[in-house]
Amino acid sequence: MAAPKDDASTDIEMRVKAFANDMTEACAMLREARIKKNEALVPDAKDKAVKPPPVVSFCIESNAITRSRTPAEQAAKVSDRKSWVCWGSHMTDRARHVLMKVDGKLGWDSKKVLEEDFGAFKTAWASAMHRQGLRNAEGRDGWYEGDAFHLELPESRIALTDVRAQACMEEYVRLTRQEGRSRNDRFERSYAAELKPFVEEFERRTARR
Repeated sequence: MAAPKDDASTDIEMRVKAFANDMTEACAMLREARIKKNEALVPDAKDKAVKPPPVVSFCIESNAITRSRTPAEQAAKVSDRKSWVCWGSHMTDRARHVLMKVDGKLGWDSKKVLEEDFGAFKTAWASAMHRQGLRNAEGRDGWYEGDAFHLELPESRIALTDVRAQACMEEYVRLTRQEGRSRNDRFERSYAAELKPFVEEFERRTARR
């Protein structure tokens, strides 16, 4: 069953762009402090040059699928193990992703890049989220390791009984049982009860053929 995208305008784009700017500034300050600390540890820089830490910056991801998603698009993401629910904030156009760049190139491992500054980085991340009124992929405050670069508005997820969530689960079952797409084991374990009616209905339809 098809369902339309949410057409309500939100300020999620503006907030996440502001968040990305805040984190770029925070990382620049961390880098400057690290350079000064390294210089203090190695006074004779001519003889013992220390490689400066990388330049870390953030920007909002422009890929359309990271914005508003139809139930079918969300079902495909769940099957691909790139999303874990059928009622997320992308389905109401109230979530975005940010990208991290390390010396101008995409990077994903913040802990490895920031090294001993990672704790301060996470503190800055939580402060920027609070400033911009954003939540993590669990709908909570602060850094979330499971899907760190996902940001959403508070209370922006749809109900499990919403027509869009129902359509997503129906499409997920079709993709994984009929089309041969991969099953998301974590999703199926966590929401077995919610998924069961759609699996049973699919099996009944298949049996009648």
